[in-house]
Amino acid sequence: MKRYLLGASAIAAIGAVAFIAYGQSLDGGGGLQTPPVEITLRDSFDVEPADAKANAIVAAANTFLATLSGDERALAVYEFTDNIQRSNWSNFPTGPVQRGGVMRGDLTDQQNAAMDALLAEVMSEDGMNNIRWQLAAEETFDEGPGGGAQFGDEYYFMSFLGEPSTEQPWMLQFGGHHLAYNMTFVGPDVSFSPMLTGGEPLKITYEGDAIFITEIELRAADAFMASLDDTQRNTVIRSSSAINLVAGPGEFGATIAPEGLKGSEMTQDQQALLSAVVAARLGFMNEDDLLPHMETIRSEIEETYFGWWGPTDTLGAGYFRVTGPSVLIEYAPVDQDGDPTDHAHNMYRDPSNDYGTAWIAVR
Repeated sequence: MKRYLLGASAIAAIGAVAFIAYGQSLDGGGGLQTPPVEITLRDSFDVEPADAKANAIVAAANTFLATLSGDERALAVYEFTDNIQRSNWSNFPTGPVQRGGVMRGDLTDQQNAAMDALLAEVMSEDGMNNIRWQLAAEETFDEGPGGGAQFGDEYYFMSFLGEPSTEQPWMLQFGGHHLAYNMTFVGPDVSFSPMLTGGEPLKITYEGDAIFITEIELRAADAFMASLDDTQRNTVIRSSSAINLVAGPGEFGATIAPEGLKGSEMTQDQQALLSAVVAARLGFMNEDDLLPHMETIRSEIEETYFGWWGPTDTLGAGYFRVTGPSVLIEYAPVDQDGDPTDHAHNMYRDPSNDYGTAWIAVR
């Protein structure tokens, strides 16, 4: 089993200001490495027959793994029981946080092309754009001093828990600074929870186009807010100040009390707009796997809440949260340099199936 230790010099390289900006702080000695989740796996698993999408994902995963050397494969593949690696993701850059897996910067162009083909099989085009844009945003950073924080599109990692299979559960992880996709596959089913997105900077130029990385979900939230009457708006807005991420790294199993306006107190049109806010984030999933997730969320829309913290007159300056039986979404802007619209930490979790626990864990 692989373990990681965080050195004091790496911690110091980030600086105290960054701890506040990232919405996390040093505890009494635990550092910045995300602690292992406590998940007890079942002895056996009920796995339904795979569908065409599941077969295609497994085939793409095996194609990528076939490009790796023996040593690279040993870095990439963990035991499915490894709860240290299962939770080994963060919004911090490499250096303060040590990730597992194979790193893009250590692979050949052919290997990275196979990695991208696997990601494209798992994600939608919006999801792939999110990855492309995030890696492009990362290239705007300079290396940290003294070998501390490491920035750049080469510092993104892919790892597997278990072998890709249509008959046994397995997990695929991809991420780095400001990005973590954690997908648990069980036959035809997949949980994309937990999923960390956002980024810095959010406003970039990519292949000649001006891109606002989180604009689609911000526009969806803005449209929902615009639909509210004064009474509803007073219920939705919880504070005039934005707050930090609540359900980020290390918060597996945390119970987040729903706040704001309940779906049962919305019109049908407003419920549809709330569903669109969720779809804007979950739309990073491939369409085949997105559909059942959205069907569940729409069926629970009357039990789903929307809350807002912070200003409402500037796109991207406010924190918002969607809380439902099968969905927790946060958009958390970070006002690090006087512009909260250019840096955000965003989470999606399925409280009923984080890390696929509904399928794989003893309850």
